[in-house]
Amino acid sequence: MNPAVSEIPPSLIRAINARKRPGDIDLGLGEPTLRPDPAPFEAAVEWVRGHGCPYTANAGDAELRERIAGYAGAGRFSEAANVCVTVGSEEAIYLAVKSLLDPTRDEVLVVEPCYLAYPKLCTLEGIAHRSVALDAADGFRPDASAVLAALGPRTRLVVLNSPGNPTGRVWPAEELERLAAGLDARGGEPVYILSDEVYRELYYTAAPPASIARWHPYSLVAGSLSKSNALTGLRLGWLVGPGDVVGAAVKVHQFVNTAASTLSQRVALNIFREPVRLAEHRSHYEGAREALLAGAERERLEVLPPEGAFYALLRLPPTLAHDSVRAAERLLEEKRVVTVPGRAFGEAAEGWLRLSWVAPQGAVEDGLRRIAQFLKGK
Repeated sequence: MNPAVSEIPPSLIRAINARKRPGDIDLGLGEPTLRPDPAPFEAAVEWVRGHGCPYTANAGDAELRERIAGYAGAGRFSEAANVCVTVGSEEAIYLAVKSLLDPTRDEVLVVEPCYLAYPKLCTLEGIAHRSVALDAADGFRPDASAVLAALGPRTRLVVLNSPGNPTGRVWPAEELERLAAGLDARGGEPVYILSDEVYRELYYTAAPPASIARWHPYSLVAGSLSKSNALTGLRLGWLVGPGDVVGAAVKVHQFVNTAASTLSQRVALNIFREPVRLAEHRSHYEGAREALLAGAERERLEVLPPEGAFYALLRLPPTLAHDSVRAAERLLEEKRVVTVPGRAFGEAAEGWLRLSWVAPQGAVEDGLRRIAQFLKGK
């Protein structure tokens, strides 16, 4: 067995979810319960009737890549050559790590709490990595100064997520600009930023989330249609960035996957041709967020108000805060509610549970009542 694979622990998110029984309330897995619009699929199937289902170019359909560049390139990465179409955003993250970093000398700095695929992919590739924790006492507020202070001489890539999983925080434009300015002032070999923007359409702030690519030329942006359009099974994502890095990523991509699914790319192209479709679920989640916060207030649960995505962190009482895994296990056993322990997102989130509020409103409200009952008994 490959020792790099053997040392990677299994996903706590999936481990808790695997214990779910029929009838349990699922506030765990980040799986949208909305149904996608079938029209882009119908148009894609019609295209296949006339053209078959051949390979696309390794990097993806040229028109789709151009449209993704216009959408996610922040005005900087504006051409098809700046885009590789991937099998979901997780492959995009993997391609960035694999194609950019030298395992013999480079290091990755991961901003926590985070989706733990980031450090696990580094481990898989034998790449050194460290984390910098946002401050729980400050509600995990994005903080450029903390990231800049944590940079080391070997740091070549910083990974951040906005809107964030599990915090629901959005990096403000001024913090991203401050981060870019600090990296520019550092001098020497450039430090790249990998910005996971898979939730960019699900925001509840006054303005849409900004992208670090607007200010930092050494940016890589990962995204997909999975969360914004309830298309997790479509497995269609992208990596956007400087042409030389994307070119290397395409080389890796062609060995791993040849190309993304042609049918999935046609579905995506039909969505991008009508960009309003990208935001068609936001109003639903805005209402769900308000219901979540009202329910948490009613049940006197301490929940961080999410600024984006469809997650919220719930603070555990002191008697349970030392072991969020055990708290999540007991909540499932005793009250039949699936949540995710904060530890699944790094030590920075220990003492919290992540709630995913994609379930129907009645189920979310019932889940909050059961959580409150559980916590009152501790």
